[in-house]
Amino acid sequence: MQLGDFEITAVTDGHFRLDGGSMFGIVPRVLWEKKITPDDQHRIRLVVRCLLVRNGKRTVLIDAGLGNKFSDEFRDRYAVEQPVTLIENLQKAGVRPEDVTDVINCHLHFDHAGWNTIRQDGQVVPTFPNARYWSQRGEWERARDYAAQRDRASFVPDDFLPLERERWELVEGDHAVLPGMELLVLPGHTPYTQGVLLTAGEQKVAFLEDLIPTAYHVPYAWIMAFDLHAAGTLETKRKVLPRAVREKWICVFDHDPHLVAARIAEDSRGRLSVVPAEGFSDNAG
Repeated sequence: MQLGDFEITAVTDGHFRLDGGSMFGIVPRVLWEKKITPDDQHRIRLVVRCLLVRNGKRTVLIDAGLGNKFSDEFRDRYAVEQPVTLIENLQKAGVRPEDVTDVINCHLHFDHAGWNTIRQDGQVVPTFPNARYWSQRGEWERARDYAAQRDRASFVPDDFLPLERERWELVEGDHAVLPGMELLVLPGHTPYTQGVLLTAGEQKVAFLEDLIPTAYHVPYAWIMAFDLHAAGTLETKRKVLPRAVREKWICVFDHDPHLVAARIAEDSRGRLSVVPAEGFSDNAG
């Protein structure tokens, strides 16, 4: 999709599975299983979707997928499928790892920061040797102290600890990366989860990350049990989603296996729904 000077491409890193009940929190199974059918271990299949944004000067990767450093045990636990990896999809888009100038980590869980690094000659090194890595300072500090966190199982230390401090752009709060590209803090899933808002005139594209991981999570009450602060997620949704409706944002979903992007609509009773957006596709399958 072209948005002003930005060329935006949805790129995927395969699929994985998470517990369906945890993905939908207080929503009864009889409702959510009509949306996504669980397997015999009650897991649902989710895509790992990132965004590639180019403007001729900067090549920005928003989120860094699962990576390839995980064990066979990890692959089995999460039913990881990577017939085509994120790196291969970037190559299909004409982007080599050394071309990437910026990597925005929306947060540092394993399904969002995996390709920050790779193993090479027995060492863990940056996948994108010329890139700056963007994170909220609070998220980076939480990750470095991952063993003390409630969500410690969601961190893979090799995704972030081997990166030298000089590679990080640590910000606090909403922040402009470059003209037309703004980081938005979206607390709830983690205290410092961030998304990205791209703007060209009246047009806006938002990557709201795990605030609304699938289109099914757009209604206010559909909140993940994985969120560290569910009430915070609700507060953030009540702040952000009316703006998305008002300004007609195209919202890209990071984990939806069926729908890449949509606009959010609100009816006269305040109920939210989605209208699929044209111009976005990927190879999620």
